Amino acid sequence: MLFLLSKHSRKAVRLVEVLLTFGLTALALQTASAQEEETADTALEEIVVTGTHIEGADVGGLLPVTVMDFEDIRATGAEIGDELLRAIPQFGSIGMTHVRGGITGVNAARGDVASFNLRSLGEGNTLVLINGRRMVLHPITQTSTAFGVPVASPNANTLPIAGLNRVEVLRDGASSLYGADAVAGVVNYVLDDTFDGAEVSIRYGAENGTGRDDLSVNGAIGFELGGGDTHLLLSGSYMTSTGVMASEKSYSVTQDNRSRAPEEFRSDVSLDGRSSLEPHSLVSFTGLGSFHVRPANMVRDNGGMLGVADCGGRGLAGADLVYNDGVQDLCLDSSSQDRALRPNRNEVKSLTPDVDRINLYARLSHDLDNGWELYGEGGYYQSEVNRVWEQAAILSNGRFFVPAHYYWNPFGPVTFADGRPNPNRLPGLDTSIVPAEGLGFRLTGHRPVDLGPRRVEVESSSHRMLAGLQGNLGDWDIDTAVWHSEARVDDTASNRISTPLFQAQMMLDTPAAYNIFTGVNPNDTTSTIDSTPNPQSSIDPFLVSASRDVTTTLTAVDFRASRPDLFSLTAGEVGIAVGAEFRQEDLDEDNSSIFDGSMPYIDPLNPSLGPGDVTNLSSLEGSSVRPDVAADRDVSSLYAELLIPLVANSSGVPIVEAQVAVRYENFSDVGNITRPKIALSWHPSEWLRLRGSYSEGFRAPNLIQLNSPGTSITTSIQDFAEGILLGTGDLNRGPANGNYILETSGNAELRPEESEQTSIGIVLTPTDGLTVTLDWWEIESTGAVGVFTDENESRLDAVLRAEGSSNPSVFRDVPDADNPLGEILRVVRRYENLNTRKVNGYDVQVILGLESPVGAFDFRLNWAELKDFDQEAGGNAARLVEAGANPSVLGATVGSLIRREFFPERRATFSARWSSNNSLWEAGAFASYVSDVFEPSVTNANGDFMTVESMTVVNVHAARYDLLGAGSAIRLGITNVFDEDPPLASESFGFEGELHTNRAQYVYLSFSRRFQ
Repeated sequence: MLFLLSKHSRKAVRLVEVLLTFGLTALALQTASAQEEETADTALEEIVVTGTHIEGADVGGLLPVTVMDFEDIRATGAEIGDELLRAIPQFGSIGMTHVRGGITGVNAARGDVASFNLRSLGEGNTLVLINGRRMVLHPITQTSTAFGVPVASPNANTLPIAGLNRVEVLRDGASSLYGADAVAGVVNYVLDDTFDGAEVSIRYGAENGTGRDDLSVNGAIGFELGGGDTHLLLSGSYMTSTGVMASEKSYSVTQDNRSRAPEEFRSDVSLDGRSSLEPHSLVSFTGLGSFHVRPANMVRDNGGMLGVADCGGRGLAGADLVYNDGVQDLCLDSSSQDRALRPNRNEVKSLTPDVDRINLYARLSHDLDNGWELYGEGGYYQSEVNRVWEQAAILSNGRFFVPAHYYWNPFGPVTFADGRPNPNRLPGLDTSIVPAEGLGFRLTGHRPVDLGPRRVEVESSSHRMLAGLQGNLGDWDIDTAVWHSEARVDDTASNRISTPLFQAQMMLDTPAAYNIFTGVNPNDTTSTIDSTPNPQSSIDPFLVSASRDVTTTLTAVDFRASRPDLFSLTAGEVGIAVGAEFRQEDLDEDNSSIFDGSMPYIDPLNPSLGPGDVTNLSSLEGSSVRPDVAADRDVSSLYAELLIPLVANSSGVPIVEAQVAVRYENFSDVGNITRPKIALSWHPSEWLRLRGSYSEGFRAPNLIQLNSPGTSITTSIQDFAEGILLGTGDLNRGPANGNYILETSGNAELRPEESEQTSIGIVLTPTDGLTVTLDWWEIESTGAVGVFTDENESRLDAVLRAEGSSNPSVFRDVPDADNPLGEILRVVRRYENLNTRKVNGYDVQVILGLESPVGAFDFRLNWAELKDFDQEAGGNAARLVEAGANPSVLGATVGSLIRREFFPERRATFSARWSSNNSLWEAGAFASYVSDVFEPSVTNANGDFMTVESMTVVNVHAARYDLLGAGSAIRLGITNVFDEDPPLASESFGFEGELHTNRAQYVYLSFSRRFQ
C-alpha cells in the first residue's frame, strides 16, 4: 500500500537521488587511478560511531551521543541487559522484563527478556544495533501497558554484559540514517573484537533476606594466526540465577496492599489485588440460582462475622446447607461472595524466576593481500526460565454445565441411576425446591488450587551469523556484509487444565470424580494451599501442557561506501556516505492446538448451543484463543549522507558544520517512505559548541499489528445508539446490551507512524577534564497505532447513525419490538492509526576527570527530564468527543501522561570512581534515581491520586588489581547498599516493576585473570 509523501519527503526523494548519483559517480571515476596507488600494507581500523555512516568522521560534538565504555558499564553493577538499561536515564519503563513478574499470562513475554523504550515512546521506537547492524526482534510480542497495543522489541538480555566493549546511545531521531524504528534514537552495542590474550572471570552474588543467588563464569581468548594476518576471538559466558518467591518479600507477601497505603487511600479497594475468582466454588443450580461455598463461620473483610444463619437462601435454611469436608464446616450461601474469601495468589507465585543463560561469541578477521579485510561474526544465546504461577480459575468463557448425578453434588439425586444411595446429597432438603432427582448446575467460578501452581518453562535461543568485507577502493571506504539472525522462544506451561477433560471428570457419579465442594485452609480464608486436596487420580485425567513456539528471523545484506574528503570547500573537506540495504523479516507463531482455535470447546450439556456453535474457541481453562500467525515482509533501503564544513576559523579548523542525510525505504506491506535530516553545529570557541537538528522519522507497524488473526471474547456492552433512539441515554450512558462477541484483529491497512524531531544543545568544556552538555529535544508523532474500546465502537455507531450511516464494525441482530435497532451480536475491531503524541524534555550530562596526588577521580552525572508527554485523540476518537462524549471515555492515555504511572518526570544517575596512581586500587559508587508518579487507579475521598514515591538506589564497589598475579583483579560490590524497597504501587506484587527494581541489598564478589 502506497501512501502520499509529504512535501518534505518529496524533496527528500530528489535529494537522495542527487546524492546517490553524485556519490556513486565519484566513486566510479576515482576507482581506476586510486587502485594503482593502493599498497598491500594498507591498514584498516574500523571506528564505529553511532550517528554517521562516514568512516572516521567525528560527530561527537555534532550529535547527542552517550557512550558508556566497559569501565562505565562495570561501575553500574549491572549483570544483565535489563539492569544496564535501568542505568541509562533516557530509557523509560521496561515493559517486557522477567524481573517484573506482574505480566506472565500466556500472551505475555515472560522469559529472559528486557525491552527497549528510549524516551518513553514505547517499545518499537528504538532501533538496536550490534556492531552497527540491525538486531533481530524478540519473538514474543506483548500488549503495552501504557498504550494498549501489541509491541515488539529486541531483547537486551541476549548480550553478555561482560563481553561489551561499549554501548552507544544516539539520543536523537535517526530514521534518515538507519531506517524504521529509530524514532526515539539508536542503541549500538559494540562487542570487543580486538582482544588479544586470554581472560577468565567468575562472579558470585547473593541477596540479603531471600534465597536468591547468582553465579556467572566468563571467558575469552583472542590470538593471531597466519603470521598476524588472521585474528580470532572466542568468548563465552554462563550465568545461573536462583529466583525469589513473592512470599519472601514483605511488600509482595500479599496482594492486598491496603494496609501499606497512606491512611487516606486505604478505603480504595483498587489496592486489593486479590482476585474475585476464588478457590471456593460458585455454581448456578438449574432453575434455582447461584450459591457459593464458604466456611460456615468466618470473619468478613470489614471485620464483621458471617455464621450459619447467614448461609442458605432461595427458600433453603442455612442450617440445612451446612456440611463438613473432613477439615472444617462449610455451607452454601446464595448471597454475594465476601472479599475475605479472595485468594492471595502471591502465596505460591514466583516474583523473579530461576534463570540459566549461555552466551557464545566469535569473530574472525583476515587481512587480504590487497589490503582488504574479510571478517565474520557469530553469536549464540540460550536461556531457560522457570517460574510458578497460581492455578488458573474458571473464566467467563470457560464455564460449563455439570449434570445432577455428579458424585459430589450437594443437591444431587437421592439415588444414582444404578440404585446406589447418594452419600453427598445434603439431608433434609426440601424436595419441592431440590427434587429427588437432583439439580444440575453451571460451574461459574472455581480455582482448583489443590492441583498446585502452574509451572512455566520458557526456553529462548538466538543466533547471528555475519560475513563481511571491508577495505579501501580508491579514496572510498567500503563495507559490505550479509547476516542472518534468528530468535526462538518455546514457552511451555504445564499443570494446566483442559476444559472438556475437566468437565468429563465432573460428569462421573463415582468417588473418582473431582470434588469442587471442599474448602481450602480453615486457618486462612485467603490461602491458596489446600488442606483438603483431591486424590491425584482424580486430578491427572484433566491436566495438560500448552505451549507457544515462536520464531523471528532477520536476513539482511548491505553495502556502504564513504569518504571524508569528497571535495573541498573553503572551510574544509566534505564527507559523504552512500549505501543500500535489503532485509527480510519473518514471524512464525505456532501455538498448541488446545488454544489456537483448532480444538474449540463445545459444552455437550449446554442447551442453548445450536448447530455449529462453540462454547469457547480455546479448550484451555484460563486462556483465550491465540491463533497461529505466519507473516513476513521485505524492506529495501537507500541512503545518503553529507558532512559539510561551512565556516572555518583562522587556523582552518571548521567551526560551523552541517550533517545532511536522507533515507528511502520501501516496505512490501506498508509502502514506501522517505525521511530527511539536517544537523548543524557551531563551535565558536574551544570551550563552547552549539548544536541543533531537525529530522523526520517513522515507525512501521509490527507484523502482529498488521497480520494478527482475530481473537474473540464474550463480554457485555452498552448500546448507546439504542439509548439515544429511545430517549433513555446519550453517548455517556446507554442501556445494557447483554453478552456479545468482541473480536480484535490486525489491520493490513495500517500506515507507518510518522514523526518530526527537533533538538537544540550546548556543549561546554571550560577546563581540561570537564564536559557539560545540555540538550533539549521534542518529538511529535502522528498516526500512533491504537485500538478502540468496544464501548467506543458502540458510541461511534451512535454518532454515525445520527449522520445517516452506521459503524461497519458493529454487527446487529434483526430489529424487534424490544430493540428497534437489533441487539449487538458482534463487534469487530482492528488496530488503527489514531493518536498524535507530542513529547519533549532535556538531558544534562556532566563529566569531570581529576588527577591528584592520591589518584584519579572520575565523576559523571546523567540527568533526563521529561517535560511534556501529551497524547491527542485523532480520527474517530476525536469525533466522539466532538459529538458530546466525555473525554474520559478515551482512556488514561489521552491528555498529559506526565507523572502518570509509567511516565516519571525525571531520571538520573551519578557515578564517582577513584583509581590509585599505581593502578592497584579502585573504588566507586553509582546512584540511580526515578522520580515519583501517581497511581490513577487509586484515589482518596477528594479524588486525588495516590503517589508512587520516588526511589534512589546506591551501589558501591572496590577492586584490587594484581594481588594474585599480574592481570588479576578482585572486586567486591554491593548493589542497593541501603536495602531500599520499591515504593508502593497498585500492582500484583505491590510495586511497579517497569520502573523499579525488586532487588534488595545484594553483595557480590568477582575474580578475574587476564593472560597475555
